[in-house]
Amino acid sequence: MMRIPGRQNSSKYNADMIVDERASPIRLLICLLATAGLLWSVVAVAEKKIVEKKYTAVARKSIEIPGDGMPGKLEFRFDGASVWLKENGEFGLEAEIKHSGLLCGDYEVGIRFGIGIPACANVSWITEPYYVSKKKQCNNAWMVHGGTGEISIVPEDFAQLSCAQLIIKCTGKCE
Repeated sequence: MMRIPGRQNSSKYNADMIVDERASPIRLLICLLATAGLLWSVVAVAEKKIVEKKYTAVARKSIEIPGDGMPGKLEFRFDGASVWLKENGEFGLEAEIKHSGLLCGDYEVGIRFGIGIPACANVSWITEPYYVSKKKQCNNAWMVHGGTGEISIVPEDFAQLSCAQLIIKCTGKCE
């Protein structure tokens, strides 16, 4: 124990301000670790950003053709993803998404449909993006995102549909 001038020597830590020399380095270490943790969380929050990637694919008529001879289903193939859309507006999506880096990102995967000239140039999007999956990914992980949904679509628009756009949105540490 160390005696502070003007105070009585006591073996207990009390209001008389006696300092236990063995506890001081431990308290200092705890304060430093707490400060480092606080700074890390501030930096992590400040670095959160939103990265959005969009990929477009041309419609292919499905081999499933009902009795009236018109295609009842369209299919869209992306690199690592596939989407189908039925005439009634029901659709399905499945995509393999890779997260690069060790820190985590929150991924959302969605789709929208449109009418454009071949090769999906000058597309007029007739639906809003519809997100079917939301997952957290870390440590260079691959994950399959998938889901189904239903959009409102009139038969005339379905007959003209030529493009789909896969939207992958990442919030956090995204590369």
